Amino acid sequence: MLVSDLIAISVSTLSPASVIGADLYCRVGSTEEAKLYRGANYPMKSQDLNRLKSRGVTKLFIEREGRSSYQEYLRDLAAGGGDESATNSQRSAALNEVVLDVLKCSFAGDNEDNTVSAASELGGLAAKLVSRDDFAASDLFRVLNHDYATFTHSANVALYAGMLADELGMNQREVELVVAGGLLHDLGKLEIPDQILTKPGRLDEDEFAIIKKHPGEGFRQLALRDDLTFGQLMMVYQHHERLDGGGYPVGSAGDDIHPWGRLCAVVDIYEAVTSQRPYRTPMPREDACNLIRRESGKALDPEMVECWISIIQSTTPK
Repeated sequence: MLVSDLIAISVSTLSPASVIGADLYCRVGSTEEAKLYRGANYPMKSQDLNRLKSRGVTKLFIEREGRSSYQEYLRDLAAGGGDESATNSQRSAALNEVVLDVLKCSFAGDNEDNTVSAASELGGLAAKLVSRDDFAASDLFRVLNHDYATFTHSANVALYAGMLADELGMNQREVELVVAGGLLHDLGKLEIPDQILTKPGRLDEDEFAIIKKHPGEGFRQLALRDDLTFGQLMMVYQHHERLDGGGYPVGSAGDDIHPWGRLCAVVDIYEAVTSQRPYRTPMPREDACNLIRRESGKALDPEMVECWISIIQSTTPK
């Protein structure tokens, strides 16, 4: 069997004493061959996970038929179920895997109803995790991917937004709605050609004009729905507005920008500059914090900036 015939899963999502309902395979050396590592009904043990970690193994594989069982396992783990000995780090990794997988499929399917439904479900999962007393932001930061795919950016922004909302004192239901709004905030980008989104150089004036249409396009797609709140719609429409009125799509300023739009703006900028882009390398965390602090009071809400920086600093090794 070849690894190309299988689905890669992250070892960081595997919890001791839990079973995922699918056979686990490992790569044979540096070849493309895979061999059976653990049967579906046999749980991993702590020593197994430690051994994999010591060998530098970060991925195992499952057959495609086992995908639904693995996704069910991940949802249960992220929501706080599964093995009681599961760590916050494992639950964070499970949440990230679920969010990326579901969002990638819903974005690719180009079905608005499915995307909104998926965002709502994932918002609930994320809110349960970030609202836990033992939640540590550092665990979630550690497992996030940082490529330039639209669905990856949206997933990260949503999880960041949930952490910031929780830190600002929002209740679990509000955190849930904020996460869902974050997942949808760049929906309008799905209408933009890939050659613009992934252009390796600086955008020209016409290309940037197309990019600037995405908040309005996303809002247009979602505005008539009765299953989204006004705050969520403003996350879609206003995440590129600035307090000083110099943003887009309409140049809203000050209190005309909804609080959830301001929140989304902070984490959207931070995620964008700290992730890989076709035209630049990721910015170090400290530089990113300095950047958003320089924009505090001009583009970004000062309280939210300081709250977000405090979260970042809590995740940075001393």
